[in-house]
Amino acid sequence: MSELKTNKWLEPMIKFDSSFWIRAAFIALLTLLAYATVYHAGFIWDDDDYVTGNPYLRSFEGLTSIWLEPGATPQYYPMVFTIFWLQYHLWGLDPIGFHLVNIFLHIGNALLLWICARRLRIPGAFWAAAIFAVHPVQVESVAWITELKNVLSTTFYFLAFISYCRFSELSIEEPGAGRRVWSSYGLALFFFLFALFSKTVAGSLPAAILLVFWWRQDAFPWKDTVRLLPFFILAAVLGKHTAHLEIHRVLAIGPEWDLSFMERLLIAGRAVWFYLAKLFWPCPLIFSYPRWHIDSGQWWQYLFPAGIGLLLPALWFSRKKIGKGPLVAALFFVGTLFPALGFFNVYPMRFSFVADHFQYLACVGIIVFFCAVLDHLFRKKSLQRYNAEVIFYAAILLTFSFLVWQQGKIYKGSLELFGDVIAKNPSSWMGYNNRGSEYFLQGKFNLAMADFQKSLALNPNNVDALNNRALIYLRNRDYDKALSDLNKSISVRPWRFDFYGNRSKIFWETGRYDLALADCTKALQLNANYPEGYLRRGLIYGMREDYVHAVEDFSQALRIDPADADGYANRGLVYYRQGLMRQAINDFDRALSIKPDSAPTYYNRGLAYGAAGWVDLATADFERARKLGYALPVEEMQKVFARRTK
Repeated sequence: MSELKTNKWLEPMIKFDSSFWIRAAFIALLTLLAYATVYHAGFIWDDDDYVTGNPYLRSFEGLTSIWLEPGATPQYYPMVFTIFWLQYHLWGLDPIGFHLVNIFLHIGNALLLWICARRLRIPGAFWAAAIFAVHPVQVESVAWITELKNVLSTTFYFLAFISYCRFSELSIEEPGAGRRVWSSYGLALFFFLFALFSKTVAGSLPAAILLVFWWRQDAFPWKDTVRLLPFFILAAVLGKHTAHLEIHRVLAIGPEWDLSFMERLLIAGRAVWFYLAKLFWPCPLIFSYPRWHIDSGQWWQYLFPAGIGLLLPALWFSRKKIGKGPLVAALFFVGTLFPALGFFNVYPMRFSFVADHFQYLACVGIIVFFCAVLDHLFRKKSLQRYNAEVIFYAAILLTFSFLVWQQGKIYKGSLELFGDVIAKNPSSWMGYNNRGSEYFLQGKFNLAMADFQKSLALNPNNVDALNNRALIYLRNRDYDKALSDLNKSISVRPWRFDFYGNRSKIFWETGRYDLALADCTKALQLNANYPEGYLRRGLIYGMREDYVHAVEDFSQALRIDPADADGYANRGLVYYRQGLMRQAINDFDRALSIKPDSAPTYYNRGLAYGAAGWVDLATADFERARKLGYALPVEEMQKVFARRTK
């Protein structure tokens, strides 16, 4: 009992001496070298929603929306999007800055893991941190800009754990130091909230704390259960909100998730063993693994959950003989993985039930346990004599570093990434569709069409490929085929606002404005933060001389994306038609400050200047428009000046 009261299992706060900094520098340098191929990687899948196409990063108003408007961003992770907002304003859309932030946070996480393990007096802590830093399964979380949410949440997770350990230590050893004790508790709660605001998988922390404290103490820590109640409440509330947004904002709904509880149990059991296998044999690593065929009628699929169902009780009943460590490591691993095991709808499971980034934090339990066991083995005199420990770990770290260096190459861009997916997983209809999307963006329409066709051959109901193929048909003005593809897409997934938005383009270009208006309205009902829908509907209202609604829609588009030059230009034109020249000129000024080479905007501002009586300014703008290649409608210009001279 004296051990319990004095918290002897917690090592005193680490002294940051020269030995610490030398070892920390080793981990940092090794990680920087291993990730050298990532420094010049680009933006890939989902990075458009999170960064490159995210209008909320462009203004202070956007930062306010990130925090105060859940649903404005794909998930309510305001800390992640705040960091993205800061990066955008520091270096724009240069991907190297975004990649370096992820890499340095990952290095920080490895060092924090080392500190946590040392404080818990776990042997092999340094080697565990080094393996965590360069384990190949971590590449997906570190090299993928969108997964800032993984590395950032883990940083706050470890800081919260360290702070709570400090609180526990002070509350036992210095019961009278009230302010110091509860400031540590408050700091732990603060870090935990920020971890949840980065990714709610961090919600497993209070359970992990109880698990670790139970492991190192003689009895279950009931007092800590009460103290951690606010942590559990925050985790439950924000976790539930994340699950809600995953379905209603990210749209993880449809036949791919129509699974019975037994099928989800089969997925979970197989996923746990999959992740464990990848930790010990990280080859091959694929950005999108094949999606398993789950069949509750096949007996062998029950072996996976049955294996877990037998292993955990066996570890429980063996704990007095072998210790609690193996059980704690297994429970930490499975418990941290739980949100990504298939019991909740997660969008990537449309393509695969597993992904490397899902075990970024969970793998800590296995890695630390593995290194602790090895430390016990290496302490035998027969092994210590030949520095077997250093040689063994050097071999692992060099091998892992090389694999990280190799794997980092595929993140150069979407073509490289999805080319690698297709090479390793030829049945990936998602890989063909996403590579085709990149070809489309690069103007390689024949290659894009070939990939979309291949994707549809593998999965005829792949509505994303149908939608993308429709865009090529639309570009070629093959409206009937484009409409056919979009109609099918909408029939399969009627909740996809972007499908309605794209179909409205067809109706707009073919003069069916009533149908275009209806589709824009439907798209905006499904997603009120769809600026393109507001812009197109505003154009339709403007064409019908419904200027009040046109201004409202353009203003809504600009609320979402204050840096949209087209929004200002279109609203300015509506103001001009209403005779509101001052407002029109202000909007044209804003549009040209964002897009200074827009010839039509110079021409329209010239009309507004002319109507306001500023002939010299109007003439200058007409000349700018002409120099930029705009064919000046002379008749309209003459009308403006004629009205002014009367």
